[in-house]
Amino acid sequence: MKHLVYLCIIVHVIQLSPAIEAKEILGIFPHFGYSHFKVFYPLLRNLAEAGHNVTVITHIQSSNKLDNYEELLLKQMEVVNIVPLSEWRPRTWNGLLNEYVGLHEEGQESCERLYESGYVQEVLRRHQEIKPYDLVITEYFNSDCQLVVPYLMNTPIVALSSCLLMPWYYDRILLPDTPSFIQSEFIGFSTPLNWFERLTNFLQAKVLSLLYRYHTNQKDNDLIYRHLNVTVDVADIARQQTSIIFGNQHYSLTGTRPQPTSFIEIGGIHIQEKVIDEPMPRDIDDFLQTSGKEGVLFISWGSMIRASTISSDKLTAILKVLERSNLKIIWKWETEEVPVKNDKFLFVKWAPQLTLLCHPKVKLFWGHGGLLGTTEAVYCGKPMILTPIYGDQFVNAHAVENRQIGRILSYDNINDSSLEDALQTVRHSSYAKNAQDISNIFRDRPSKPLETATWWVEYLLRHKRAPEVLHSHAVNLNWFILYSLDSICIIVVTLLLIIFVLKYTLKLMMKICRNKNDEKLKKH
Repeated sequence: MKHLVYLCIIVHVIQLSPAIEAKEILGIFPHFGYSHFKVFYPLLRNLAEAGHNVTVITHIQSSNKLDNYEELLLKQMEVVNIVPLSEWRPRTWNGLLNEYVGLHEEGQESCERLYESGYVQEVLRRHQEIKPYDLVITEYFNSDCQLVVPYLMNTPIVALSSCLLMPWYYDRILLPDTPSFIQSEFIGFSTPLNWFERLTNFLQAKVLSLLYRYHTNQKDNDLIYRHLNVTVDVADIARQQTSIIFGNQHYSLTGTRPQPTSFIEIGGIHIQEKVIDEPMPRDIDDFLQTSGKEGVLFISWGSMIRASTISSDKLTAILKVLERSNLKIIWKWETEEVPVKNDKFLFVKWAPQLTLLCHPKVKLFWGHGGLLGTTEAVYCGKPMILTPIYGDQFVNAHAVENRQIGRILSYDNINDSSLEDALQTVRHSSYAKNAQDISNIFRDRPSKPLETATWWVEYLLRHKRAPEVLHSHAVNLNWFILYSLDSICIIVVTLLLIIFVLKYTLKLMMKICRNKNDEKLKKH
């Protein structure tokens, strides 16, 4: 009887669950960044595990394949330890423009590799001759040359951003940028912004967006025509066919903002809770066990930055301060030659970052402000010191500082006193409490980020008219109408006319009154 009750419950749940047949999903990821694909892969794999046939064009090969998960691997590029610390630059207008140029050139190179691989032509052939694709998932980052594929296939686009959304993508789903308080991916300020910071935020968001629209997108269009002999406007394709953008962010860190239904926060989607309790490498585990009650500082500046390129004066200052502290140090360091050899330091080429950050012996994290490491530290509730080097690391670091769960230590300001001050600040009990509070908020959601993203993708696949429902006709409005400037002009002109008429009427009445008075005086 008991088993029969369980069987009835299972049948009932299955009946209530929305059934969806296996669909054909295409993922296109021209960018070579390993940390970027770490955000995308969990969703792609989860869709394959749900029974969908997933084909992915990517640089990154997965270690655990499924029969219905196919990889079309692009020509390998260096994806780890490629950025020397000498590339650090202060956030100036010249630096912002140089960063845009670097992203543009990198994007165009990735696009050339994508088309030269022949995979674009191959998936278009499969769509026509074998089985059509139902959906295209891609990254919105530094190029849009891949958008001709969903255009020719007539499929909805699901976009992913591994960082805060680039300023040039907001208008695709009418996501307000509101530069008075929403900081762009390229900017980092303490909140609230002062007048000059608001002006800077406004100008860079608009200038870089215009550069991307009329320079990068034009180059994308030219490249597509050169390879496929098809004339398109990728910006228009994006506005018409983008159904959803998933952003790797969460309001607990980056703050609340107005956003349409089609923008969905999935910050922490890469975090796999099951790995937290997995055994660590023997050397790391032994080192943790021998650390005292003061615990361990974990230093990692991500997969892209070469920590060994730090300048000798800064390295000397860091070692001097850390030698004096009662913390033990685990430091991600990519070379065989290490700065110092003693029991206080453990240098490792690789570490299970999430497992380590969530370990109770690890008390502090010193990172570079990369969103994955920062998100993992937020998830684990650990105070941070952040040294941003490039890209979104500045805005991420300021978000941490604004939440009072960490301190920024600028690369150009690393010295004995500044590091000592930063360590003393983040070791205060208030920072540990704040970090735990934000961690609790970050974790407390109606569903896990991966479940949320999977549900929305399958929602698009279940309902043919879902892309139409999620699309707003307002993306086709020009800026003058979109921001109601036409209405404001009519109201202003009307008010001016009323003022003019009233002024003229009053003048006329006063003139009549004066004439009457003059006539009375003449009679007397």
